[in-house]
Amino acid sequence: MDQKKLWNQIWNRDDRLLSNNFAKRSFSEIKNKPLISLLDIGCGIGVDSIFFAQNGLKVTAVDFSESGIRKFKQTIEHKKIKNIILLQEDISDFKFPPNSFDVVYAHLSLHYFDDQTTTKIFNRLYKILKPKGLFFIKCKSTDDHLYGRGKKIEKDMYLRQGHIRHFFSKEYMAEKLKKFRVLKIRKTSSTYHTYKSFFIEAAATK
Repeated sequence: MDQKKLWNQIWNRDDRLLSNNFAKRSFSEIKNKPLISLLDIGCGIGVDSIFFAQNGLKVTAVDFSESGIRKFKQTIEHKKIKNIILLQEDISDFKFPPNSFDVVYAHLSLHYFDDQTTTKIFNRLYKILKPKGLFFIKCKSTDDHLYGRGKKIEKDMYLRQGHIRHFFSKEYMAEKLKKFRVLKIRKTSSTYHTYKSFFIEAAATK
C-alpha cells in the first residue's frame, strides 16, 4: 500500500487528544530556555504541536497526510489556537532556510525511510536548526517485537501489512547524529495496545 494512503487511513480513525510523555519530557528541557520556534516533523493530527503551542512556543507543523492536516486544522480552529502554522509536505523533501528553528521535534516520524533518505533528512534538520538549537527524536528500536517481521527492504527495515518501519539501534542513532552534539541517547519502552514497544530516544544540539 502507498504510505501516504496508509497514513490517511490511520489519521482518519485516530482521535487522540492528549500529548505523549516524550513531548512532555522534551518540553521540560525547553521551558527554561529562551527558545521560541519549534518544527514538528510528521505532526499527524497535531496532538504534540498543540501541547507545545499551548505552552507558548511558535509551532510549524509538517505532515504529508491530507486527513491528518485536515483534522489538525479543525482542532486548532475549534480551540482558537493562533501560534501554529500547518504545512502539508513530504518530510523527506521539505525546504526551509538555514537556521530557521530553535527546536526540531520528531516523534516516531523518522523511522520510515531507507538509510540514504534518513541521512539526507538528518543533514537537512541540522542545517535548519539554529545555533545551540535543540533536536528531540524518538524512533522504533531494533529491540521492538515487530523487528524482523515482514519483508526485509534493507538492513533493519521491513515492510509488514503495508507498513514500512526502519528500526533504530543506539549506534545507528548516534551515527545519524554525528553532525550534532549529542546530549543523550537512551532506550525506552511503553505498552501499546497489548504489546510492549521499544524505542530509541535522543536529544542533541547544534
